[in-house]
Formats: sequence, C-alpha cells, structure tokens
Amino acid sequence: MNKLKLKVCGMRDPENIRELIRLKPDFIGFIFYHKSPRFVAELDEDLIARIPLSIKKVGVFVNEDIETVLELYEKYGLDYVQLHGDEDLEYSQELKKHGVGIIKVFHVLDSLPYSLVSYSEYSDYFLFDTATPDYGGSGRHFDWSILKTYNLDTPVLLSGGIESKDMREVTKLGIKNLVGIDVNSRFEISPAMKDINRIQELKSNL
Repeated sequence: MNKLKLKVCGMRDPENIRELIRLKPDFIGFIFYHKSPRFVAELDEDLIARIPLSIKKVGVFVNEDIETVLELYEKYGLDYVQLHGDEDLEYSQELKKHGVGIIKVFHVLDSLPYSLVSYSEYSDYFLFDTATPDYGGSGRHFDWSILKTYNLDTPVLLSGGIESKDMREVTKLGIKNLVGIDVNSRFEISPAMKDINRIQELKSNL
C-alpha cells in the first residue's frame, strides 16, 4: 500500500492553521455547518489564499443550500466540497455541473450503503465515517472490517476516531482504494484547536 494521505478537519484558529500548514497535510478541512462546535463563520481570506497548492482545501457542508456552497467554494478557493449530510444524487450532479470537487460522506454502522455505486460517478472521493445523530465528530470507530467488501474504483478516505495506534490495523485490512485518513476530534485540545505535535506523530506513521 502506498503512503496514506492525511486530511485534518475542523480547523478554525489562524495560528493553529499556520502550524498545521507547516506539517504539510494533504487536505485541510473547514466546517461550514452552524451546529458543529467547529463551525467557522469566517476565515482569514489572505491566510487561506496562501495555503500551498499541494494542500487541498475542503469545505464541509451538511444539507446546505447549493447557492451557499458555491458562494463559499469560490470565496475561499476551495478544492473540494465535503457533503456530510443527506444530500441526494441530484445535489451532487448539480455541483459537478459547476466543476466542484466532491468528497461524499457515508455514515457507516454495520454495512456499506447500496447507493455507493450511484454516487461513484459524481464523487472524487468517498469518506466513510461513524454513524452518529450529529453528522460525525464522535471520535468513535465503526467496524472497519466491513470495508473489505468495498470493490469500487472511487478512492476512499477513512474517518471515525482514528489514532496513531490504529494505523497498523488499518493497513492490515487491505481496503481496496483506501488512499487516506481523516482526523478531527481525537486530535484536539479543544473544539477546532488541534494538537499539532500529535498530528505530526500520526503523519510519521502513515
């Protein structure tokens, strides 16, 4: 397996963002869902514009109006929109018409959804996260072994309470097209404030 990509989600504090940029993750995620404790109402546009092109900027949305998504996509020069709610296939199709990169999230409990095949045509990545009432951020695992049944070509990002000590287990699973992991609450000092040293340790284990 190739070296896994690292996506760090739920960033908000400017200095914390600067520290993370120095670690060169593959993706940085900003949550535009107002019910999240990591909700970001406004980002420093100059800081976001100076993020290196090698680090992909991701806006996380939950059942948001498409017009709002497109507005923020353009405003911050996002590379991807992460659809973290119950957005249907037509929603993804509409965003794709505008050339938007899409990370489609599936909330997993004990099986993979049948709808994966339908979404694969309109998704650049799938992200599998633990099913919760609050659209993620639980810091809990789901049964990763069910991903052994995944057989599509769409690249996969794995989320759901992953820590450095889990990486050996994740690698052993041999998940088809697993290309990266997504971390958030397990690496926080407080909501939206990441422990940079722990993220650096994780990155060295990928």
